[in-house]
Amino acid sequence: TGAGVLSSIGAGVAEFEKALYAGKSGVGPSQLLDGRAIAAEVRDFSPQHWLGNKGIRVLDRTARLLCVAAHLALCEAGFARSDSTDGDPELGLVCGTMFGSVHSIASFDWGGLVDGPNYVNPMDFPNTVINSAAGQAAIKFKLGGINSTICGGLASGLYALHYAAEFLRLGRARTLLAGGAEEFSEESFLGFQKTGILSPSGLPRPFGADRDGLILGEGSALLVLESEETARARGTKPWVEVSGFGCAQDAHSTREYQVRAEGATSAIQMAVESAGIGPDAVACIISGASGSRTGDEMEARALRNVFGPRLAEIPACAPKAALGECLGVSGAMGALVGALALVQQCVPPTAHLQEAADGIRLANQSQGIQGEFALVNAFGCDGNNAAMVLRRWIE
Repeated sequence: TGAGVLSSIGAGVAEFEKALYAGKSGVGPSQLLDGRAIAAEVRDFSPQHWLGNKGIRVLDRTARLLCVAAHLALCEAGFARSDSTDGDPELGLVCGTMFGSVHSIASFDWGGLVDGPNYVNPMDFPNTVINSAAGQAAIKFKLGGINSTICGGLASGLYALHYAAEFLRLGRARTLLAGGAEEFSEESFLGFQKTGILSPSGLPRPFGADRDGLILGEGSALLVLESEETARARGTKPWVEVSGFGCAQDAHSTREYQVRAEGATSAIQMAVESAGIGPDAVACIISGASGSRTGDEMEARALRNVFGPRLAEIPACAPKAALGECLGVSGAMGALVGALALVQQCVPPTAHLQEAADGIRLANQSQGIQGEFALVNAFGCDGNNAAMVLRRWIE
């Protein structure tokens, strides 16, 4: 029923949507690393614009990204800030992340190694736990309900959405913010650089015949999930419904995808089946392709396994061309793109597109669609494969 997003191409759903459909890219020289890297980072990030000055000092970059997205999501969905000391016990948060506050973790550990444990800053310690950002957001916005952090590699964001949807289905929550957050940092950049999977050309080209690797991104995206009954009671019209989900494991390597695509194929098939539809009902595909040589090959094979010759007819978009590889939050950003596509009945363009390979129907301009269902993919080389089917809400 609402969303909040902070990305390299814009903050807030309206700005994000406008930039996305204009084909804007957030890829460029990194401010954080003084131009020593190409990344899709949130440039000139000043959380005070949304959060004010109070309590900002204790928040690291990941927590700030998540808190801004939470603020935007709550405002978008029409939730007033609680005046209760304990907050709303049925309003919670589920955050997906791959590394969490990796820069805070590395800095704290390095300080302990160099200066000794007696000289570390105790104020920095809370940011070193993986669920710190979700906890800080809950404190700041008095989210007294469920507070969970899901770590599942590149599929973390979709896992978080499914986790939240299941809690709602079981009646264990009334309203949940679900999605993820991921920061760009020197530590993550150097780690990926050493694996050799970053793009030497500095340009991500998902499914491109000449693709040469990915570009790291960052940001936060939270979708507001609630039951149909709760939304009706609030007088709110939903955008889309989480209609189906599938996941499968096929761990192969820490840096190479399982190109046979067995896990990815199973995840898509499970998502479609759990939505109660057939492959022919899928109107568009929001791909998790990033420009990775083997990762894109794996997803293309999985899509061909499920859709066959019809794949070439289904409009598709690869948001990571504009947003970069946002790791744990990428699935949530893909879900937001899928929701916008269904509402607008139009798939956004794929940035940097020259010539798409693998039979995927990408375009450098928007593509109209006719249908109710969108498929969102998030696959990782660590064996985590997730797919989600969203349905356009029709009264």
